Amino acid sequence: MLSLAPAATAVAAPTQLELHRLGGSVFLLCWTLEASPFGKPSIALTGGGRRLAAASISLGLRDGRERLAVAFRSSGHDSIVATLSDHGPQGDVTAAFDPALVHGLADPDDILEDLTPRARLALANALVRAWPPLFNLAAVPSYLSFLRQLLLALFPEPAAMQPSAALVEGRWLSETVVPADLDALRTAFRLDGAGLTRLELPSRLGAADRNGQRELHLVLEEPPVRGGGLLILQSERSLVVRTLPGRQAAPSLGRWWAGKAASRDGLRNWVIEQLAGLSEQGRLLAVEMQRRAPLAVQHVRRNDDLPAAELDLAVCNRAGLLIGGYLRDPDDLLEEVLLHRGTGEPIAMLSRLQRFPVRLPSGAEGETRAAIGFAAFAPDYAAGAPVLQPRCEIRLKSGTVLTLRPPVQPADAATIRARALSAIPPQYLTAAMLEETLAPILAACQEELRANRPEPEVKTFGRGPARPKASVVIPLYRVYDFLRVQVAAFAGDPWFAENAELIYVLDSPEHEAEVAHLLGGLHLAYGLPMQLVAMRRNGGFSAACNAGARQARGEALALVNSDVIPVGNGWLPALVAKLDKRRRIGAVGPKLLYEDGSLQHAGLFFKRDSKGTWLNHHYFKGMPGSYAPANVERPVPGVTGACIVMARELFGELGGFDESYVIGDYEDSDLCLKIRRAGLGIVYVPDVALYHLERQSISKSTDYTRGAASQHNAWLQMRRWDAQIAALMQAFETSAAEPALLQAQAPSEPDLVPRFSFRRATAA
Repeated sequence: MLSLAPAATAVAAPTQLELHRLGGSVFLLCWTLEASPFGKPSIALTGGGRRLAAASISLGLRDGRERLAVAFRSSGHDSIVATLSDHGPQGDVTAAFDPALVHGLADPDDILEDLTPRARLALANALVRAWPPLFNLAAVPSYLSFLRQLLLALFPEPAAMQPSAALVEGRWLSETVVPADLDALRTAFRLDGAGLTRLELPSRLGAADRNGQRELHLVLEEPPVRGGGLLILQSERSLVVRTLPGRQAAPSLGRWWAGKAASRDGLRNWVIEQLAGLSEQGRLLAVEMQRRAPLAVQHVRRNDDLPAAELDLAVCNRAGLLIGGYLRDPDDLLEEVLLHRGTGEPIAMLSRLQRFPVRLPSGAEGETRAAIGFAAFAPDYAAGAPVLQPRCEIRLKSGTVLTLRPPVQPADAATIRARALSAIPPQYLTAAMLEETLAPILAACQEELRANRPEPEVKTFGRGPARPKASVVIPLYRVYDFLRVQVAAFAGDPWFAENAELIYVLDSPEHEAEVAHLLGGLHLAYGLPMQLVAMRRNGGFSAACNAGARQARGEALALVNSDVIPVGNGWLPALVAKLDKRRRIGAVGPKLLYEDGSLQHAGLFFKRDSKGTWLNHHYFKGMPGSYAPANVERPVPGVTGACIVMARELFGELGGFDESYVIGDYEDSDLCLKIRRAGLGIVYVPDVALYHLERQSISKSTDYTRGAASQHNAWLQMRRWDAQIAALMQAFETSAAEPALLQAQAPSEPDLVPRFSFRRATAA
């Protein structure tokens, strides 16, 4: 310790005044005072008539006195004046000193002497966290040497961080034991020859044990070869120092996983989160570890009246975690349902449960018992990491705890989507259930599928027209029965063969070889050029159509289903001719017939169901094809995506079909609403007729046929377009009573209502 001698010229002599060099031109002035009843004192430093930048803290001493510690950078002046304010009735106290007289570095033992434990922590925190960036000390060798000595004076023999397992991206999982008062890690620093570096360290603190210690796990970067250095961990109430090892052979993650992780699912889930946050490789490694060493499935099955429960669904993506199962609680003993995670308190789920009745087998001659099925959603669970076996607890009012853990769950978006769609039986599904429980996880699935979808592969059969007037895009999914008839009809149409390009998009890539062989044979048989756009992964109707449209070159774009067959030739130019820019017609659709000649589609309109949800309907569906009102060309609210013709440029400007809709349904009406929002009309053209063997492809999708997908899509359309659909249908319903195309009139809702007035017959 260096005391100023002679003691500075002071108006009233201070109790003790000391000056220490911290490093470079940065000093620490310590002014020890008797405890003052007049308020908290402060020190101001001036040099050469100017106030110096300084940072100060108040430190308590064991004898009850206090010490003001002031860090400052010397201005180069021979004399600095310190002014102590608010220390008593005598007023300010001043002292002058010369930093140039202090040559050696500060002695940590002298600075720490007499400080209380709380004061030592405060000083160490300032020296590590606050003052280095303020005075640019983080890379000053002399300061780093002083700081290391001070930390080792506080922690003479710091324990070492132990590497537990090698992760990915050059990261290690490391662990140590810390005092229980390190309640939450606030900051972490590495101190070595390279400097003092602040670290962003993912960390997990375990519960305090009987010895007042906690297990701390960290994700650290792989150390340099020479290693060394100190790791400084700070919380609000504590500071811990650990030594960092050099590079060595870290244990494998598989060995660690089969050992410590196998019995501690909180720690296991936290490591899953860290792996998934590092990279896609880390996410896949987390999935692999969980599948390689799965946890035991836990459920409570009983045939008496005591509570029973099972968790059979727990799918997780970036939106959160969807759980599902059943409960039996005939005597109302249930208090709470808790969902555990890697860190923090468990999530209370009872108030989030969506409930519906189920019947469970009782094991006696096919008898069943009544139970409550449930599904619930926990947003942002595990930061989107693929936790495949989360733990759930059923707590009873008696204090009994029942533990539930599902079998290993799927991790890929398509299977998660399928499981989510089956979480709640369609007959019990409500708009509230969709919004609160299913929609978030389905939206995340759709986004993930879209973001990770590989580019399709394009195969060409023959050479199409150099400048096609129209492009026909047809998605294929598992049903190829009508391709021979469809291609024959297209090939027999002279205008089509000469002016159109035909693009098939295969959305079931497992059948690529089969479909390519089939289309190659049809090309040889009929001479019609065509392309096959083979999706690398199933994406649904919207994604397939959008992929095909990106390959299209024609000015007009016809989106057609694979089960649509033309009645005669010339259908495509007749529809294209109706795309009249002057009359602002954005899209047209033909008459579609069932195989028996009855009407399947004569324009699309919207009607609310008993719950108030807008559903899509077709005008005059089931009526004879010759039904007079269905044979009048007229504007309609929309047309079906089974055959819609529009400008390719407009399709692109509107973003194509919205891929947020699941599997395939309502994206065609969504597109029509976007066309109207753009200020364009939609016209039904009955002079063009095609057969439509309705929904042959989509019926092959087990996800869709469960019914939840259609209800989700109707809910999504309702959420986006409710007010606009209401305005649109009011405009159509009040236009007139007879279906005849009349003069154009100015609409009251220019972005949505039809561009033409008409008289409409009552829809069948």
